[in-house]
Amino acid sequence: MKAVTTILVASLTFASTDAFVQPTGHSRAAHTSLAAEPLESGSTVVVCTGPTCSRTGGKKALPIMKELAADIEVNVETFSCVSECAECGLGPNVEVRKKGDDGPFYPIKNRVKTEDDVKAVLGIN
Repeated sequence: MKAVTTILVASLTFASTDAFVQPTGHSRAAHTSLAAEPLESGSTVVVCTGPTCSRTGGKKALPIMKELAADIEVNVETFSCVSECAECGLGPNVEVRKKGDDGPFYPIKNRVKTEDDVKAVLGIN
């Protein structure tokens, strides 16, 4: 019980700090822009199909992504996150793997819900 209490107190202490506060003068929109250069053939997008992302619009965006990505020969994969990543609250999320990128970390686009969002991620005008 003591270990659980220590972890809980440490978590609450960290969460109450300014670690999650954005610096003054920065807008959230600037950090989550969906706009991208057109993806070249052979690139891959990975759409989260976990419970949070599906519930917040990912389930509706997936068929749109598949249709539009096929037109430009971009691969669409899915991954079912278990709602434990730091990005879940910003979902639906899409990881963008440009052809030639070797990872292991790829950019993640947040709040990809509509056809316009999907076009922006794919770089389609």
